[in-house]
Amino acid sequence: MAYITKKKIAKAFHDVVLTKGFSRTSVTAIMDTADFRRQTFYDYFQDKYELLTWFIDDTLAETVERNLNYLPWIDIIKLVCYELDANRRFYAECINSQHEIDVTALVGNHLAALLTELTQTHTAETAALIWLLCLGIAQSLTHNIVANHPEDYETLSQDAIAAIEMTLKILR
Repeated sequence: MAYITKKKIAKAFHDVVLTKGFSRTSVTAIMDTADFRRQTFYDYFQDKYELLTWFIDDTLAETVERNLNYLPWIDIIKLVCYELDANRRFYAECINSQHEIDVTALVGNHLAALLTELTQTHTAETAALIWLLCLGIAQSLTHNIVANHPEDYETLSQDAIAAIEMTLKILR
């Protein structure tokens, strides 16, 4: 039940950010939209920054980690790119309006989980290479969200796939 409550709060957060902007999003507005008591928010989150982190982590965990055994990794990369593009307004608002949460690093963490699973090697050198590659891909994706003239997400996903394929060749 706690997860369902968190998802409802996160959905309300998403809606309020799109309506009012991140900086004008208050706990009261979130909870009014979710139709919960204000105190319920604090049962799950300290503040809207923790909620933002949870929202991104939960969304990307659904997209990446929960699909590891069901989808080819290429499709997962395409899904990540699609998710970020489909919710471009929300992510752009969160990236542009606050600096407490590193959205790029959060995206990079989930991409790194995917690549770590793909490589099945767990040396410090491999982990460093994976992290830097994933951070670069994540930077490309998050920069594209806030760009005045963004590239098509399919182009970005193809670039990410090509970079990962080259890295996998090196690691094998």
